[in-house]
Order: sequence, then C-alpha cells, then structure tokens
Amino acid sequence: MKTAKFGGSSLANATQLKKVAEIIKSDNTRRFVVVSAPGKRYATDQKVTDLLVELYQKRINNEATDDLITKIFARYEEISREFQIEKSILTEIYQSLESLKNLPTADNPHFFDEILSNGENNNAKLVAGVLQAEGVDARYINPQELGIFVSDEPLNARILSKAYPAMKNWRNSSEVLVIPGFFGYTEKGEICTFSRGVQILLGRSSLQQ
Repeated sequence: MKTAKFGGSSLANATQLKKVAEIIKSDNTRRFVVVSAPGKRYATDQKVTDLLVELYQKRINNEATDDLITKIFARYEEISREFQIEKSILTEIYQSLESLKNLPTADNPHFFDEILSNGENNNAKLVAGVLQAEGVDARYINPQELGIFVSDEPLNARILSKAYPAMKNWRNSSEVLVIPGFFGYTEKGEICTFSRGVQILLGRSSLQQ
C-alpha cells in the first residue's frame, strides 16, 4: 500500500487534477491520497488557504463574508466543470463554506482551525468526486473516521500515538481513500490544525487587503 500526497499547486485547476487522476490510476497500490487546498493557478493568484485567512479576519471584525465565500466556492466549481462529478458534492462544499458564517468566535479556541481546515476538507471531497468520475473506486474519508487523533493545541497539533494503530486498520481498504491534509481531531472531537506558518499567512493576507 502506498500513500500519495498532492500539494496545492498540483490541485490548482482541472488540468492538474487530470494529472493526479492519471497518477492514481497508474498504480493500484496507491490507496491513501492526501490532498492540500487548491493553490495558485498563476503567479498573481491567491491560494484558497489565503482566502480562508481573509475570511477569518472578516469574521473577527464582524464584516460581511458572502462575496468571499462566493469567490472561494468558485474555485471548486471551476475545477468541477471538467468532470462529471455528482452535483451533491458541490452542494456539500457550498454548505460547508456557508457554515463558516455561523461559527462562534467567542470562547472558541479552535475557531481559526475550523476555518483553515475547510480548504483541505472540501478539496478532499472534490478530488474524491473527480477520481470517481475518472473511473477510480475512491471515496472521501474524514480524518476523524480515519483515526487521526491529535493533541489539543490549536494551530500546533501533534499526532497522538493512538492514531497509528487506528489508521493501520484501514491498510487493506479496497477503495482509494482521499484524505484532507493539515488537520486532525482531538480526543474531544475538536478540529486542530498542524502548524504551517500561520503568522506568515496572516501577514500576507493583511498586505493583500
């Protein structure tokens, strides 16, 4: 069994996802596919993660986020047009983005984690749909179902030892499992993200406003 990891630039558009599908189809021992959020399509483009950082800042400042949610959703919708994916997948992605408007900001130490993880989580759903449309027996799997248990350290999670045997239980999966990268779940069921230069992301987003 092999694990394949694809970063944002490899998932930025439909052309890149077509390549990803061919890579997975070329080796049937690739059973775990870990994906990032969509990256830049061109030099001056914004990553979906950067757009989510902007959304976080708008929520903190009690500013409207509808236009930004539409902009983020358009990235997933654009990719999907090249594939015959189930319409329910796009509906689920849009609803997931909409739900970010209602996350509590007060007394919520995992608020930023929940927003940041949305990019990877939605892209895993999309990539699973693309693989299915390309004839691969694939499905999205949530990190909690997979058993990715992490320490309760917002934005700086560490994987717990109990996660390894839990994940090992999936080693003989007959399906290709598409897994969102970058986050796991605490033992209490809270989303926690791994560190990836959050302060740099915040600073970059502020400069772009």
